[in-house]
Amino acid sequence: DRAVATLDEIVYRMIRERRPTPEGAVRDSGDLACMLLSAEDEDGSRMTDVQARDEMVTMFVAGHETAANTLAWAWICLAREPAIRAALDEELARVLGPAGPDRRLPEAADVRALRYTEAVIKETLRLFPPAFTMMRTAIADTSVGGYAIPRGTDVSLVPYATHRAAHVFPDPTRFDPTRFLGEAEPDRFAWIPFGGGPRVCVGNAFALMETTLVLATIASRFAPVLAEGCDPRPVPGVTLRPSGPLRMRLEAAR
Repeated sequence: DRAVATLDEIVYRMIRERRPTPEGAVRDSGDLACMLLSAEDEDGSRMTDVQARDEMVTMFVAGHETAANTLAWAWICLAREPAIRAALDEELARVLGPAGPDRRLPEAADVRALRYTEAVIKETLRLFPPAFTMMRTAIADTSVGGYAIPRGTDVSLVPYATHRAAHVFPDPTRFDPTRFLGEAEPDRFAWIPFGGGPRVCVGNAFALMETTLVLATIASRFAPVLAEGCDPRPVPGVTLRPSGPLRMRLEAAR
């Protein structure tokens, strides 16, 4: 309760700074909070402070641990696959310039050009989806794969298992970002780290952009190497985390 009260204090302060009253003008600072507070329904109504708080907390909380886990697994996979790291370095050199003090930092406009970097993120999400399982409730009697599912049944979907289906992803345990380049990209319901359908994660596009840019930013400066004896394994909890602390040694990017 104390933690929720602290979070509410922070988020409501952010709301008041941008919109002193629910009916008043939004002091637009060009951020995501302002976009949410300015959004209108078909009848012109806007979110109440409570609705805005709920939406912002979703982005505030759900968008941090999941992104951090994705990036942690990406560094683990890149450290284990030097050829893939080399391909990533080639793209960074082409888009951001040669490694060194003069290399510029990536910007949002670079995302379209960082296709291999994004593919590294997508392949990481395939093998280690932070939301490794999710629940849905059947709203009508149905059947899936020959199994009867009565109305009201809770069904557990497990992207961690689905993403390892060999008929969709050949050699499924191999880390291979090229699966997500060109025409090779899989069916949208075979790769479901963000869920699918009308309940797909509201932050999926933002999460892909964020993790792609963070990966490019750090990789443009450093080449993390797993510390001796550090061999992380997936631990399922609320999200899919690496086991134990992730210890890495930072080397200069090439």
